[in-house]
Amino acid sequence: ENPPGLNYERLVSYVTSVLEDLDYRIDVVEVSDERYYSHIPGASDPRPNVIASLGTEPENQVVFNGHYDVVPAGEGWSHPPYEAEIHDGKLYGRGAADMKSGIAAQVYGVELLRRVLGDAGPLRRVVHQIVTDEETVGNTNAGTGYLAEKGYLSPKKVSCMVFTEPLGVANICFGHRGAVWGRVQVYGAKSHGGFPTEGVDAIRAAAQCVNCLYEQIEYDSKLKKSRHPVIPSSARKPSMVIGLLQGGTWANTVADRAEFWYVRRLIPEETLEDAREEINACLHEAQRDNPHIRLVNTEVYSTPPVYSDRDSSVSKAFEYAIQRIIHKKPRKVLSPGTFDIRFAVNQGIQAIGYGPGRLELSHTTDEWLNLEEFYTSIKVVALGLLRYLMKTTQINHV
Repeated sequence: ENPPGLNYERLVSYVTSVLEDLDYRIDVVEVSDERYYSHIPGASDPRPNVIASLGTEPENQVVFNGHYDVVPAGEGWSHPPYEAEIHDGKLYGRGAADMKSGIAAQVYGVELLRRVLGDAGPLRRVVHQIVTDEETVGNTNAGTGYLAEKGYLSPKKVSCMVFTEPLGVANICFGHRGAVWGRVQVYGAKSHGGFPTEGVDAIRAAAQCVNCLYEQIEYDSKLKKSRHPVIPSSARKPSMVIGLLQGGTWANTVADRAEFWYVRRLIPEETLEDAREEINACLHEAQRDNPHIRLVNTEVYSTPPVYSDRDSSVSKAFEYAIQRIIHKKPRKVLSPGTFDIRFAVNQGIQAIGYGPGRLELSHTTDEWLNLEEFYTSIKVVALGLLRYLMKTTQINHV
């Protein structure tokens, strides 16, 4: 679970054992001591990444990338979140969709193709990156972000990447919306609840900020709708969520402190500057109306909308595979949430998102995976990889 990062080493030990049994060469990469706290603020445990290779080729790698961390399960489950129960063709559990199924699909999709091609030749280009800390996002992170920093995502080494996020077995994802994450801290002054005007009410000022932000996004969503294929369709409008709000110490005391976290999602037609200006306008309005408070806005993460080439070689290969296996033309879509594809795009590497699981089930109570769709995704990974290798190496037919 992330945060805080529970069972990471246990998971990596298990994955390493499975991949070694499949004759992969394993390299475990952790954030160096001098970079640890800049990549993982507030954490104290190791953040290992597994790099599994079939060969020793330093160039033209075909990289599959999946993150093993999951958001906390929370309460209210009708199936145990960590026992992987199967009922009526569905596997229940935290990470069933996002994204343990993606990791399994990439490993066994390659394994399926090995039964046809063997280990020699082009399959030795395949690399699995099974990474940490995707769920805590960040301008960099201890997983794919750190691997990019250390040269594992160099265009000199990597010819393409497939991120096995839960985007649906008939979809190919070529990017995502933008985002601004931030924390606002509000400082006031305590007083007795019997004479609240003697204090400076931090909660009241925070509430004004929150109301303004929600009113602004409601206004934006009436005026703006993306022309791009963002899924689901409701995500084609700008959005804002205040996911955490807290403050005060007691009901009968004016709160001298409050804070809230916001996540502003951008449609492709918007810029980071647009979003920041709206956020700052609400904070300035609250500061004007509450002159004795102090507001501190700390932006913790931002990314503009990200696009890979929707007609790249790897995208066309997976389009071919979906048409052959599912018998329908795939949708090429943008994700409503950010994911690690941005690190590949920023390096100039052609990349797609393709994986089993339904996006709307990610992070939910009773998260589940349709097993038939999971098995289908393994076939698509195998055929998509084969098609890509046939187009980029000396494989004429199978």
